[in-house]
Amino acid sequence: MAGKPKVTADRLYAIATYLARPETLAEIHAELPKKQRANFEAGYAAATSGYPLPTHGRKDPYYVWSRNPNKRGIQLRIYFSRVSPEPPLMRGLCTDHGKWYAKRGLWRINHSNLAMQLFECGFVLGKNSVREQRIADFMKVRFSVVP
Repeated sequence: MAGKPKVTADRLYAIATYLARPETLAEIHAELPKKQRANFEAGYAAATSGYPLPTHGRKDPYYVWSRNPNKRGIQLRIYFSRVSPEPPLMRGLCTDHGKWYAKRGLWRINHSNLAMQLFECGFVLGKNSVREQRIADFMKVRFSVVP
C-alpha cells in the first residue's frame, strides 16, 4: 500500500496495545473508490483472518465511492480518544484536531499502512472497544507474547 511506510514491530506493539484499551474508543474507517474495492477487500480478509466487513455504501466505517472521486486510492483512518498513560509516539501520529471528529472528542491518524498492520493485530473496521479479547488473541500470535 502506498503512503507512509509500515511502522516497526516495537512501535506497532506500543500503538496496538494502547488502542486496544476500551477507553480509547478506537475506530477504523475506510474510504475508497469503487475500482479499489476488490483489492482492499482481499487485503482486509487476509489481514483479519476473514472477519466480515461492514456493509459498504455511503457511510462510515466503510465508504465506497461509486463515481470518480477526488480521492487517491484507499484511505484508512484511525480515530480514538486520548487517555493516559499515552505512549509518546502517539502525539506525532495525530492529525489536526479541528475537524468533525474533534467534536466527538476523537483524534485521527491518517496512516493506511498502520491501519492494515492493526488489522493483523485483531482490529477491524468500525468500533474496536468491544474487541479487546480478539485483539489480545491476535497480539499473542503476532508478537509471541502473553499480555
